Amino acid sequence: MKNIILIPYRNREEHLKYWIENTYPKLNKVLENLEVLVIEQSEDNKLFNRGKVLNVGFKYYDEDVYNYFTHDVDVNPIDENILNIYNKDISNNHIMGIYTSQCDTLGGIIKFNGSTYKKINGFTNKYWGWGCEDKNLQNRSEFYNIKITKNILNNDKKRFEYFKIFNDVNDRKTSNNGFKTNFEYKKFKILSNEKKEELILESGLNNLEYKIIKEIIIKDNIKKIIVKI
Repeated sequence: MKNIILIPYRNREEHLKYWIENTYPKLNKVLENLEVLVIEQSEDNKLFNRGKVLNVGFKYYDEDVYNYFTHDVDVNPIDENILNIYNKDISNNHIMGIYTSQCDTLGGIIKFNGSTYKKINGFTNKYWGWGCEDKNLQNRSEFYNIKITKNILNNDKKRFEYFKIFNDVNDRKTSNNGFKTNFEYKKFKILSNEKKEELILESGLNNLEYKIIKEIIIKDNIKKIIVKI
């Protein structure tokens, strides 16, 4: 089984360097047939769009049976027991959180297979700037009755024993964050099922538009693509 790690990226040179030098070797020992794809959003004066960047990374492979991980570049597993979590089996219709928010979302580090990601139409492409694309993904997963399991939450008192976490460099900034939060956490839940599905199909893998500007081989099985979204 091929394992694909997708890293959404922009302006995190120090973090990426650390991840490649320290985290990649550890994961390469525990994950068979590992490939890492860094998806860098081009510099075009747009706010960062984590969800859309990750959709582009998935489309680069677009295989139902592969295992995929979305992996923030500033979170690095350091505990051997945490590394073993990456290798836990997942089934169809299952998303596993390795390191996620206490706020009932699917961000940070998660694992799924391709068919599950397609079933929920991936992330929304609509959210530019900080936050809520991970809550949107959880809403989609719950709507389609995807099994969700979680391991370490970001309010765990031992999280810094499990992970080396860099302080966030907020180049994503905030764009209508209050509105997004209010909708994803409250208003989405009270919509009819018909309206929920309509919104899910309105934005995601099914209408993703992007252009790959450049491909760079970083080392071995680590590649970076620079994308215009």
